[in-house]
Amino acid sequence: MSSVGGRTSTSSPRVIPESTDTREMDLFRRAQTGDRGAFGQLAIRLQDRLYNAILRVIGDREEARELTQEVFVKALTKIESFRGESQPATWMFRIGINLAISHLRKNRRHRSFSLDASRNGTQDQASALLGQLKSPGLSPDQVIQERETHQQVLTALGQLDAEYRAILVMRDIENMDYQQIADVLNIPLGTLKSKLFRARLALREQMILLNTKPETTNRPSGS
Repeated sequence: MSSVGGRTSTSSPRVIPESTDTREMDLFRRAQTGDRGAFGQLAIRLQDRLYNAILRVIGDREEARELTQEVFVKALTKIESFRGESQPATWMFRIGINLAISHLRKNRRHRSFSLDASRNGTQDQASALLGQLKSPGLSPDQVIQERETHQQVLTALGQLDAEYRAILVMRDIENMDYQQIADVLNIPLGTLKSKLFRARLALREQMILLNTKPETTNRPSGS
């Protein structure tokens, strides 16, 4: 198996392209019969997409690398339990995102990080999130100050609940469709849309808090 995160793309593609489904299902079915070579090929096809998505949720390259390897270990041990209720890639993403969420919740701390998981550039990825934040709650000045605002949105993302962060990464950065995300999280479509709304609201609120300057403490006496 080649090293995790070794190849990266220059855009933010749909995480689980439909054109790959047939080939990946064939490899997965062969892997279920004990063909380790087929499983290795499948891992090579999926490892970069998994790594990039997990990194954007986790915010730490080494931790993301370890979790990605853990995905394949878990998938191999549970491969006989797969019944084809979803695509193999979706099934593995479910394992990976759940591992990432659990990892963050076990290590309860706010993370300030850059979302350049696939070296696409922090600005482009932050812009994807900012596109969902434009509302009367944020002043034009707060949105126009791009460099500072991009870093602020990443900082705000790092302060969200792990599941909210994962949903925003999958939808607003990775551009996965709603049904894919619902399948990954194993929740109804309506529940996903409700969680996505609350996640965007939480991110917006964090942005407002970051942009609220404290009043100066050097006021003249008697004021």
